[in-house]
Amino acid sequence: MRTTRMGPAEMAARFGTVSDSILDAVGGTPLLEIEGVYAKIEFLNPSGSIKARIAKYMIERAEQEGLLKPGDTIVEATSGNTGNALSMVAAVKGYRMLVVMPEGLSSERVAISRAYGADVLFCGNFHVNEALVRAQRLGQQPGYFCPGQFESEWNVEENRLLLGPEILAQLPPGRVPDALVLGVGTGGTLIGVGQAFREVNPNVRLFAMEPSESCTILCGEIAAHTIEGISDGFVPGIFQRHATLVNDVLSVSSADAVREMKRLARSYGLFCGPSSGAHLLAAKRVRENFPELKTVVTAFCDEGEKYLHEYFMQPAAVDVGATHFR
Repeated sequence: MRTTRMGPAEMAARFGTVSDSILDAVGGTPLLEIEGVYAKIEFLNPSGSIKARIAKYMIERAEQEGLLKPGDTIVEATSGNTGNALSMVAAVKGYRMLVVMPEGLSSERVAISRAYGADVLFCGNFHVNEALVRAQRLGQQPGYFCPGQFESEWNVEENRLLLGPEILAQLPPGRVPDALVLGVGTGGTLIGVGQAFREVNPNVRLFAMEPSESCTILCGEIAAHTIEGISDGFVPGIFQRHATLVNDVLSVSSADAVREMKRLARSYGLFCGPSSGAHLLAAKRVRENFPELKTVVTAFCDEGEKYLHEYFMQPAAVDVGATHFR
């Protein structure tokens, strides 16, 4: 992994004066080369995930289109990260926020949305199907706005116009992406960034990733897994509309993803979630199976703090290798 240092001039270029709000910190995340893979470190966004990007973008687009007015309530179906991100945006902009999510997911995600002042409505278990129907119905009522992250082309647009070009600008001089490997939550990141990459390399290959326990895209399976934020129980509309852009679908087991997540923290100081571990495993597999693809890009999408209770809250006294001091 290359070591880089941001100098005063680079810092000033982004935060050279007083910012208007925390939303000014959305984007501008590092791109790291890790074990031959270029990983965009998206858990450094405020709200702790890549979803801060589409939350800010979609709400500001809705404001421009006159779809939101003071006092309105934003309502969205989510497995957690988009709910956190929209709750943050709503807090900054003065909207009410209703997060509609299934039970059985990370308790930290629920707590984070509530910390931003959002109400949380539980609907269904683990998969987002029931929550999606409920949010869509509420969004049609007066005083409510549903961004519709699983369907909205604004989701794709943000990734094509902002995140994709940001990654391209960070790659080493002369490098163009040969492959993009990402899990499918909404499909917006894979499709939108993939579209941006295709503008500089028409032959770039797009690899969708999903849990091996729930290969919904590949074979219609729907089951519980622990790679939260992807494979939410259905094939998103965004992915269905743009499926011809995707070259292949890979699967990674939940157990392998969690082990790799923990290794990333201990080996690189990257405290991220299970999907990040799955992304790195899938990306390395692409490099091994397709050696002609020299520049493989992925993203580490959310922070490990959202999974403390599931994986990291064992008592220190029983932790393997714990050192005790008197």
